[in-house]
Amino acid sequence: MRLKNHAKALLLITMILVVIVAPAAAKTRIAVIEFEDAAYSGAPARAITDMLVTELFNTDLFTIIERSKIDTLLMEQNMAATGAIDPSTAVKMGSLLGVELVITGSITEFRHEAAGGAVPLPGLPGGVAIGSHTAYVTIDTRAIDAQTGEIKMVAREQGASNQTLGGVAYDGAVFGGGKVGGVMAGATHKAVLKLVERFKEIPSSLPARSETFNVIQANGAQVMVDGGSNNSDLAPGTFLAAYREGETITAMDGTVLDAEKIYLSILSVVEVKPQYSVCSIIRGIPLERGDKAETLGDRSPESILLGGR
Repeated sequence: MRLKNHAKALLLITMILVVIVAPAAAKTRIAVIEFEDAAYSGAPARAITDMLVTELFNTDLFTIIERSKIDTLLMEQNMAATGAIDPSTAVKMGSLLGVELVITGSITEFRHEAAGGAVPLPGLPGGVAIGSHTAYVTIDTRAIDAQTGEIKMVAREQGASNQTLGGVAYDGAVFGGGKVGGVMAGATHKAVLKLVERFKEIPSSLPARSETFNVIQANGAQVMVDGGSNNSDLAPGTFLAAYREGETITAMDGTVLDAEKIYLSILSVVEVKPQYSVCSIIRGIPLERGDKAETLGDRSPESILLGGR
């Protein structure tokens, strides 16, 4: 009797924790394609792209795919290596990389202007020469929905600076040496920060989408799925709807278009590991290895109608 009461108490505590611990908002998964130097001005396109990636990462709104994975995909699929990615290519990339947005861009202005003069000093013929440099950088970007090919945002921002870039961890040497390189880096950083403010508006405009995972282990009320911190946005408290696939839906030529989903259980993520997550069944029947589970998107756990095997 005591064991039964103990089990009931543990179940009650688990359900309370599930209600209290709200799932963290899922980050938008994006791929940033290396910008192109459309101004043919010798702009360090890769360094500017990296600057944008760093600032986007610092917003904590985006999960950003590593450049090495993007470069490998571009080579394998024989795609363009820089900014000229069209919507159809972005959809293909989205499918292969598992991203929601593809960001492309080009540097359309990358220049500096110099001005000089002299300050007269008593006893010094001609005085002391002085000079100033002002840099101008303009970046054009597009954010493409990687599932529909729709262009979600077109943004052009300019940065101007006569001050060297200080207090920010970017290598000014790639922008050129001395004062000129410093002001070019400063102008670039200003343009990038303006773009980031525009991109921060995008996640809230995207429709809620589901991530799908495989059940890799099931033991009573405990379930493991193959989504972890390295390959998903799962977090403790995230709800999943587990299902088995029923009859397939096929086109006239035999192509499989979709499969019927028979929902079996509602899961709550308890612990997230790098490659998998541990979940608890909070409603429904036991699962089996090979079943699937998906995030709820904009649905509530109570709205999912459960069936059986």
